[in-house]
Amino acid sequence: MGLRFAKVAALAVLFSVVIGCGGSTQVSSSGSSYSFDYANLLQSGALFVAVGDGVKSAAGTAGINLKTYNNNYPSAETALSNSQLMVQDKPDVIIDYNAVAGIGDSIGKKFNDAKIPCIAVNVPIKGCAWFNLVNSELGTDTANAVIPIMKSKGWTGSDTVVILLQSAAAGPEVNDCIRYFYVTVSHSVPGFTQANPSDITAQTTKIGDSGWQLEGGGQLDSSYTAVKNALQAIPASKHIVLYSINDDSVLGGWRAISEAHRESNSLVAGLGSDEESRTQLRTNPQWVAEGEIFPGMWGEYLMAMGVAIKKGEKAPGLTKTPQVVMTKDTIDKYFKPGSDQPLSLPALSSEDQYLKGVGILQKFHNIQGL
Repeated sequence: MGLRFAKVAALAVLFSVVIGCGGSTQVSSSGSSYSFDYANLLQSGALFVAVGDGVKSAAGTAGINLKTYNNNYPSAETALSNSQLMVQDKPDVIIDYNAVAGIGDSIGKKFNDAKIPCIAVNVPIKGCAWFNLVNSELGTDTANAVIPIMKSKGWTGSDTVVILLQSAAAGPEVNDCIRYFYVTVSHSVPGFTQANPSDITAQTTKIGDSGWQLEGGGQLDSSYTAVKNALQAIPASKHIVLYSINDDSVLGGWRAISEAHRESNSLVAGLGSDEESRTQLRTNPQWVAEGEIFPGMWGEYLMAMGVAIKKGEKAPGLTKTPQVVMTKDTIDKYFKPGSDQPLSLPALSSEDQYLKGVGILQKFHNIQGL
């Protein structure tokens, strides 16, 4: 998940619950015909609070009884215990956000043996429908927002360096955003060393003379240091294009560029979208794009997925989270200045069209085209 890795411990790429094994809270909805159980990754970090609050709110609007649990990542013991408690609860649908490596198959087997439909959030669980963002598309779409600006300035691979800030520990899915960003730029702007996704791995440091991949760890301070050190070896005559896996990392890199007095010769794009990064997009001429994944609205999709599955719909291999790359021209379509509450969500992706007929998403009145 290209989600803020500093807050999303792993993938790339997002509650009001009781901490610890076996703890749960109940959200009641009078007259509901469905009961869902939801286990969140953990109860800390603004992103996860936003996801959890959104799930609870969405359940209320959708008229679904919801019981929530805290998987307390990285506790494998808690995640396994919660999976058993949810099976014992016998809800209509189980929604599980688990990122502990190596236990997904075991959790999925419990759900499948109990014949309870299940949805895996972010990280796949065997036998469960999968709900996740697509980092490769975010990277590609961001590049496609930046490329016209590069071309309008006459920047080419001969006078420009793309700096990618990775977090190797987050794994390939999270880092797909920066990988596909460079690939798209390299095939669209003359002079860049062309690359395919498989050419850029966690061990890659240079992509010809036009791409540098640095280890930022998804953190502001480490990204600042990495870019500061790299700039000492990148000629001042070179233009800089900066992109990373999350906004904390981008902000650190941007600070290093600003301190080196190279901001007017640079372009930057963000990913994650909080008020600081949206302010940068609105006010900073060099900050030209911002990826948004609407974590507080994931619950709307999860409620619709659960009802669709209960009604016999077959979920595709991946149901996509709402995601969009905002530019200076489009940001006000999605957010008011100073507000974290989206004005609207993008239209349903092709993968998500099956949710239309369920009637749940229409209750929220915030998805374009519905």
